[in-house]
Amino acid sequence: MAPGPGSVPGVGGGCGKGESPGPGTPCFDLRSQQPYPHRHCHPTVAAMAGSFNVPHKTTLPEGIRVGTVLRIRGLVPDKAGRFYVNLLCSEEPGSDAALHFNPRLDESTVVFNTLERGTWGAEERGSGIPFQRGQPFDVLLIATEEGFKAVIADSEYHHFRYRIPPGRVRALEVGGDLQLELVKIF
Repeated sequence: MAPGPGSVPGVGGGCGKGESPGPGTPCFDLRSQQPYPHRHCHPTVAAMAGSFNVPHKTTLPEGIRVGTVLRIRGLVPDKAGRFYVNLLCSEEPGSDAALHFNPRLDESTVVFNTLERGTWGAEERGSGIPFQRGQPFDVLLIATEEGFKAVIADSEYHHFRYRIPPGRVRALEVGGDLQLELVKIF
């Protein structure tokens, strides 16, 4: 079957619930920090799977470069208000955020922004709200030449132009009203 409009060929699979194992490094249960037996990820992928507490932070010591894909998969609880994905420039409190991806179910919108030297930039909003309470979600944040492309449910949702170079990113933080199941970096 051919990919549909806005889909991302070659992105998918991996390790987590319902996915087939493949060669490479193991996937990890974030609670126990132990690898899942018989589950492996692509050799170049850092992945962590399993339902775990938020906020959750993943260190990205080499930063992000063009072509990096960050996959965040989870479930939006029935009474969710908002959740977020931040691409932070350090692990220190108050760090700059090259990307603040903020689905706001309470406002039926998704906000994209940056935080630089303690000041929020101009908000950008995606078209509509592709998240539903009580439903699973799968988000890809892809570093392109011009910015971060957000792909939700296999369709391009929004392209956020860089305001802070992606090479400055050192951590991924996910939090708010969600049940986080997978964080994967290609």
